[in-house]
Amino acid sequence: MPKIAISYRRADSEAMTGRIFDRLIAHYGKDAIFRDIDDIPPGIDFRVHINQTLLKTHILLAIVGPQWLGMASDGSADRIQEESDPVRVEVETALRRRVPLIPVLIGATKMPSSDLLPPSLKDFAFRNAVKVDTGQDFDYHMDRLIRSMDAILEQAPKSPPSRETKAPTPAKPSTAERQAAAAATDAARKKDTGSRAAAQAPAADAAAKADSAAKPVSFLSAATAAGDWRDMAWPASQQGRMLRLGIAGAVAVLALVVLAFGLSGGSGSLGQRLLTLSGHTGAVTSAAFSPSGQTLISGSYDKSIKLWDAGSGQLLRTLTGDSDAVLSVAFTPNGKRIISGSFDRAIVVWDADSGQLIRALRADQTYSWEVPPAVWSIAVSADGTRVVSGSADSTVKVWNDETGELLRILRGHTDVVTAVAFFPNGKAIVSASKDGTVRIWDTSTWQLLMTLTDHAGPLLSVAVSPDGKRIAAAGSGNSVFVWNAMTGQLIRKLATESDIVDSVTFSTDGKRILAGGSNGTIVAWDADSGQLLRALTGHKGGVRALAFSSDGGRLASGSDDKTVGVWSAN
Repeated sequence: MPKIAISYRRADSEAMTGRIFDRLIAHYGKDAIFRDIDDIPPGIDFRVHINQTLLKTHILLAIVGPQWLGMASDGSADRIQEESDPVRVEVETALRRRVPLIPVLIGATKMPSSDLLPPSLKDFAFRNAVKVDTGQDFDYHMDRLIRSMDAILEQAPKSPPSRETKAPTPAKPSTAERQAAAAATDAARKKDTGSRAAAQAPAADAAAKADSAAKPVSFLSAATAAGDWRDMAWPASQQGRMLRLGIAGAVAVLALVVLAFGLSGGSGSLGQRLLTLSGHTGAVTSAAFSPSGQTLISGSYDKSIKLWDAGSGQLLRTLTGDSDAVLSVAFTPNGKRIISGSFDRAIVVWDADSGQLIRALRADQTYSWEVPPAVWSIAVSADGTRVVSGSADSTVKVWNDETGELLRILRGHTDVVTAVAFFPNGKAIVSASKDGTVRIWDTSTWQLLMTLTDHAGPLLSVAVSPDGKRIAAAGSGNSVFVWNAMTGQLIRKLATESDIVDSVTFSTDGKRILAGGSNGTIVAWDADSGQLLRALTGHKGGVRALAFSSDGGRLASGSDDKTVGVWSAN
């Protein structure tokens, strides 16, 4: 398990450190994070305590806010200049022990210049820092920080190195000992008057007995010792031969059943991994098949959209018009356009054939934070006339795809809208948010129809079944929640082994629910019974995106490991 320590000054950044701490716990687990390494028991030398803590640490995060230097109001020296300042000792110790050290700048804070630091901390001023915004981009910045930390942890040793650097060297015998050994050897040679073969025979016999005693006796060796192996395989009696044929037939039938089950994907579920598409340099956040199923698109933190041949896996084209991480991609129903949403706060419409940018959809409004909000999610209506987006400003926006006009802003969520989807008949929109709620909106009146509040933490994904009768959503925690779309009643919770479920979808025929988790596993259940069908493994990072082809034959998955997987869905 990774160990991450957080160094901060309470008077400077306690509130933001709490948010960062909670976000890291959600990704790495509570036991992996040391928050208060300066929370020292009475009577203990804090230098020793900090040193011992950092011995077990893979990364130290130094949270730097506007008062990190500990500036005194009376004009005296900053606290960072004091040798007894715990923050100074923490950073000094990390630099001395060469623990990976990441400065985290809060908001508009800048790195302190070297002339403001004591000599032992001069190198800290030249560390590459990561910014974490206090506003709407907090989650985006934290995702970027965590990716950097994951890269460091991949190279970190799994356990502390042994204190023993080499095997003990046997002591050399003295001259007297060497002479005594030589005399004994010479005496043995003179005493040995028999032939070498005669001498070796008892030794070989003893060795064979020792070897026989040391090795465990297997069923096969016991049977061979009791009689001829050929008699065991094909007995002389007719009754024995019939028995052997019956056993062989049963084994053959069992083998065929196991083989057929494996090839069918088990319970009609998912089959083998067909393709691994590599080329992105950042986590793959989204994926979608074209209506024909011939093309697959993927969006990534590397700010690009890639088009792939869904059959061969060949990279067809890379779209790079977005200036920030691409979080959501979709095809229009006729397959002629690609829609993308990104952290650069725009929805971009592309020509699917030429890859040319057609237009960018932006809300013309004044926001409380200098720039419009990031677009976290998009969906396209079944008739292709409308695009719905979920934004960091807690709103759901509806756009005209042809003209780019903003048709409606739906308000009600109190946190980032992370996922949106149209009902198949186009009469309603469903949205999920980090406020833990799922909301259903009428597309004719734009009124809020229902709010689902059974999930306790942030939601990251939502899906509507092809028949419009079920809604599935997931996020923090290890469960997928499934509701009756008409009544809002919670049908069931489907448990996973992931701490966070980043993606959820229904199969094209609606018979299965699939979820991708932070542990890199894709889990499939029967949508009617909730029975677990299969867990697909192969990704080396969390699964952020899932998408079925229109014919239901293939499943695409996007992962933090920067790859897209294509699986047989039978």
